[in-house]
Amino acid sequence: MEYAIYSATHRAVQLSILSVAISCSASALASQNESIFGAAYHPVESVVAEQSQVVFFRGADQGTQGANVYVDRELQGALMPGGYTVFCIPAGEHSLESYIGDEPLYEGKLNPRASAVFEGGKTYFLEVPVNPKSSTPVVQARQSAERQLQDLRMQRHVINRASAVVPCQTETHLSLRSDVLFHFGKSGYSDITDVGHAELRKIAEAIKSQHVESVEVGGHADPIGSAQFNQRLSEARAQTVKSVLLQLGVGTEAIRAVGYGSSEPVVQCDGGSRNDRINCNAPNRRVDLLIRGKRSDT
Repeated sequence: MEYAIYSATHRAVQLSILSVAISCSASALASQNESIFGAAYHPVESVVAEQSQVVFFRGADQGTQGANVYVDRELQGALMPGGYTVFCIPAGEHSLESYIGDEPLYEGKLNPRASAVFEGGKTYFLEVPVNPKSSTPVVQARQSAERQLQDLRMQRHVINRASAVVPCQTETHLSLRSDVLFHFGKSGYSDITDVGHAELRKIAEAIKSQHVESVEVGGHADPIGSAQFNQRLSEARAQTVKSVLLQLGVGTEAIRAVGYGSSEPVVQCDGGSRNDRINCNAPNRRVDLLIRGKRSDT
């Protein structure tokens, strides 16, 4: 009888110790996760035509081993469950694979099993395969991938050894209707509408939040009127927008303004009354911004 009581007490002590151990292990894992993970996912910008961008992610599975990511047989990093990484490679053919627990042979270095052609200017969303025996990443459509990425976080402390990985050269295109920015036929600072000022403030804040290397402000006019007038109008509007962005704190010295006149229409409007042509040509009256930057997440 005494033995039975002792046994029960002993089991209770064992369970208590086990519970503490599990609790400590969970706390350690949570602490580790906090140290290796950074910010939540936010949509990535487009990249230049010479590069391909890769968003490589791993769902919140129950694994404890890292998924080693290899680019052309060289280690880019190791993704833990719930993490993602973003990197760029030159456009062209590459081997991109992930192996869970391939130590000590490191199969991804020795014998890559698959390769693919990555098109320039495109972003690819690749998911670590759930099957640990598979090394070929699952290609996901952007919409589907970004739904999963909402619950994931950027993995920090990624030690990139892949020589093919380069800093991403981002490229963002914005187009603003001149009819929204300016009163019709006008181009000066005092001619900017209230909506135009609000739009430019938003754009300035977005630019300042990025690692911007250059900003081109391109003015465009419709083909109504003389070529000389349209050229002057497009240049004046571009210069005004540039000045406003500088006033709002866009401090890059690489910002430049250029007028394209009516040489690059986005719609063709032939025939009809003058009012019909004015309305039809609204998309041609615009200010385009081409924002180039550099980002290195690895």
